[in-house]
Amino acid sequence: MKSPVTSMNHYAKVTAFPQFSGNHLLDVIHSFPLQPMIAASPSHREAISRCGEASVAKTAPRKREEKDMAEVEREVKRASCFLCHLNCGVLCTKENGRVVKIEGDPDNPHNEGYVCSRLEHDRWKDFEYNPNRLKRPLKRVGERGSGQWEEITWDQAFDEMAGRLADLRDKYGAETLCFLEGTYRTQSNLHYKFTNLFGTPNTGGNGTICYSSDMWLEPCTYGGFCSDKSDWMRADLVVLWGRNPAASELLNWQWTLRNMQERGAKLIVIDPRFCEVAQKADLFLQIRPGTDAALALGMINVIIEEDLYDHEFVEEWCYGFDQLKERAAEYPVEKVAEITWIPAGKIRQAARMYATTKPACLPWGEKGGDGCGLNASSAIQGKAILRAITGNIDKVGGDQLTMPGDRGNTEDMNFSHDALSQEQRDKMVGNDMYPGLTFKGWDIISKAYPRFYPYSNAPTMFRQMISGDPYPIKACIVQADNPMLAFSNTKLVHEALKSLDLLIVHDYFMTPTAALADYVLPAATWLERCSIGYPTMDVEQVSMAGSMPVLERFEGGTDIDFRDDYEFWYELSERLGFADKWWGPKYEDMMNDQVAPFGMKFRDFCEKVKYLKVPNVPEKYKEPGFKFLTPTGKVELYSTVIEKLAKETGRNFDPLPSFTFPPNFPEADPEYAEEYPLCMITGARFMPFYHTEHRQPGAYRDLHPDPIFDIHPDTAISLDIAPGDWCWIETHKGRIKQRARTTTTVDPRVISVQHDWWFPEEPEAEPSLFGVFKSNVNVILDDDAKYLDPLMGSWPLTGASAKVYKCEEQD
Repeated sequence: MKSPVTSMNHYAKVTAFPQFSGNHLLDVIHSFPLQPMIAASPSHREAISRCGEASVAKTAPRKREEKDMAEVEREVKRASCFLCHLNCGVLCTKENGRVVKIEGDPDNPHNEGYVCSRLEHDRWKDFEYNPNRLKRPLKRVGERGSGQWEEITWDQAFDEMAGRLADLRDKYGAETLCFLEGTYRTQSNLHYKFTNLFGTPNTGGNGTICYSSDMWLEPCTYGGFCSDKSDWMRADLVVLWGRNPAASELLNWQWTLRNMQERGAKLIVIDPRFCEVAQKADLFLQIRPGTDAALALGMINVIIEEDLYDHEFVEEWCYGFDQLKERAAEYPVEKVAEITWIPAGKIRQAARMYATTKPACLPWGEKGGDGCGLNASSAIQGKAILRAITGNIDKVGGDQLTMPGDRGNTEDMNFSHDALSQEQRDKMVGNDMYPGLTFKGWDIISKAYPRFYPYSNAPTMFRQMISGDPYPIKACIVQADNPMLAFSNTKLVHEALKSLDLLIVHDYFMTPTAALADYVLPAATWLERCSIGYPTMDVEQVSMAGSMPVLERFEGGTDIDFRDDYEFWYELSERLGFADKWWGPKYEDMMNDQVAPFGMKFRDFCEKVKYLKVPNVPEKYKEPGFKFLTPTGKVELYSTVIEKLAKETGRNFDPLPSFTFPPNFPEADPEYAEEYPLCMITGARFMPFYHTEHRQPGAYRDLHPDPIFDIHPDTAISLDIAPGDWCWIETHKGRIKQRARTTTTVDPRVISVQHDWWFPEEPEAEPSLFGVFKSNVNVILDDDAKYLDPLMGSWPLTGASAKVYKCEEQD
C-alpha cells in the first residue's frame, strides 16, 4: 500500500550534504605488494580480540536481586569514519544493536586514536539517529518542487527508474543521462562503471574546482600525483597554501603541530585570512584572493635568479627549464607584490625559505589552485614546478610521488571505461571547450596515471540541460552531492534541474536538490556499509583498515530502509541488462574481489588482517632505468602534454604557467570594480560543518546557528555595520544576506563569506526550497565562460567583486 507523504514545512525529511562511506581508489591494492600489519598492542581493547574479531560481552545485572533487569548485549566494532576524507579509524560500541559510543581506535596506524569535533560529545548521533532521515523511497506525485511525495518500495523505485532511463536512452541516446557527484565519499568508481556500461560519457561534479584538476595537471608535470601524499610529519618545512586543516581536517593539523613541537619544523602559511593555522606560522603571506598563480611565478623567479634551485635534480630530471626561466623573468618580485598585495620582502623570504629548508612539503590546497577560476591551471602548475625545482619531489619529508604499478585489467574492471565507444566519448560535455578533464585529457594521461577519471564540465552541462544544444540532457542521477548548494550560479542550476525529465537523488535527508527530484532514495551511512578505509591525504603510499558494517539494515530499532551505493547501482544495472558486468548483488561481493590478492574473503580480511600500512618508497627516480611517466620521461616544467592538447584542439593553451587579471578585477574593468569594491572569498571552513552537511537543528547547528561573513572593523565602520548585523552581500548576479562578524583576520579590502548555507527548518516547497536562495553564496557567484580556466573549466570561488550594505528592518 502506498502511503502519501505531503510536505509543507515537514522537517521530517531534510538533510545535509551527502556523505557515503567507501573509497574511490580502492583498486590501488592491486598495484602494490602489500604486507598485512597486525596491530602490535596486545592490549588493544578488551572488547576486540588480537585478530580484530568483535567480541560480545554480556554484562550481568549489577545486583543479584535485580533479576528483572534486562541483559545488555554489548559489542565493539571497528570502522573508518567518513565524516570527512581522512577516514580515521574508530571503535563503535553497540548495546542491543544500537551504537552508543564512538571513539578513536588507538591501534589504527593512521590516526592512532585521534578524533575531531565531528565525533566528540556524541555529535554524530544527531546525524546517524536523526529522526528526519529519509526512511523509505519517495516518488514525486505533485509538480516538481511542490513537496508532494508518496512512499514506494525499492523494487517499484528500481523498476520505474530503470524503465524511464531505458525510454530516455531509446529516444535521445545514452548521452542524455548525466551524473553529478560531490565529495568522493562514495565508492566513486561505481558510478563510472554504471554510466560507461549505460553508454553515457557525462559524469560531472565539484572535482573540477576541488582536487580533480590537480589530479590531471600534476601527472602532466611529473607523471604521478604528489599533493595528497605530503610528508607532514617528517618535513622540516610545511607550506600551507590555500589550506586551513585546523578548520577542516584536524588530523593533518595535529601532524603538523607535532612535527613543529617535536622536530622544530617551520611553517609558512599563504592565505587571504589570518586564519587558525596562520596564527602558528613562522611566515604568513596574506595574499590577494585569486592571485596565487602570480605568487608562484614570483617565487620561481626568486629561486632561479638567486640560484637557489636544486641543480642536480633540475639538470638530470627536468625538461623545459630554459623556457621556465624566461617566463619567470616576466614576474619580478616588485610586479608580483603589486598584483598580490604581499610585500616584496616577504615574497623573497618565502621563496628563500622554501628553497633552502630541506626537506619541505607543499600539500594540496583547494583555494590556492582549483578554486582560482581563470588562473586555476597556472596556480596548480606553478606549485608543481616549485616542488620540482627545489628537489622536494619524492623525498622523505617532501611531497611523495605516487605512480601506478602493474594493474592488469583492474582499471577496466573497476571503471569499465573500455565499455564506452570513441563515438560516445567524443560527445562528452566540455570535450572541446575544456578538454583537460574530459576524455580528451584522460586519453593523454591514462597510461601514466590510470586512476584519473574523466570529468564533464558542470557549468556547460547545466546550460546544455536548458538549451538542448548540441543534444538533450534529460536525466540526471545525483549521489554525494547537493547541486543546488554546491555549484556557482544557483539560479541557473535551479532552472537546469527543473528542465529535466528525470532527476534521481540518493541521499540521507531531503535537501534543496532532492526537493526537485522525481525519486528520493535513502542512502546508507558509513556506519551502515562495509569498507576499506583508505584515507586521502595520508603520508603513506597505502594505509587501509577493513571493516564490516557496524549497523545492519533495521538494526537497533531503526526503521530506515536504506541501500548502499553498490546496491543502488547493481539493482539499476540488473534491470537494464548488464548486471553480469558486476561482481555480484552485494557490496561484499566487490570487496571480495578487492582483497583477492591476499587469498581470502573480505570478511576474513577484516577479522584477520585488520590494518595495512605500506610506506612510500622515496626517491624512486634514483632506481636504475627509472623514467617519470611523461612523454619526455622527465618532470615537465614546460608541459608537452598541454602543448599537444593545444595542437589537437586548436586552442591556445599555454604549456607554462602565467597570470591574467580576471575580468572583475579593477585592472581589467575599473568601472565594475568601482560598483563592487570589495574582494570576496568564499568557502573558508568552519568546524564541525562539512560543506552543506549538518545544517539540521541540533548538536552541529547549535554551534553555528546563522550564516556569517567576516569584514574588517574599519570597513564595517565606514559602512555603518555593527557586529551581528544582517547585511546584504551583492554582486552583479544578485544578493544574499548573512550576519556580519568584524575581525582583523581579513584585509580591509576583503570579505570572507561562508558557503553552502540552507535552512532545513524552512519550507520545502518552492519558492523556498529550504531557504536555498537566502544565504547561499553560490547564488551570487558567476560561472560564465569568461571567468573559467580555459584548460580545466574551473570556476572561481575566490576573488569575486562584491559590495555590502546593512539590511533594512523589513528585510
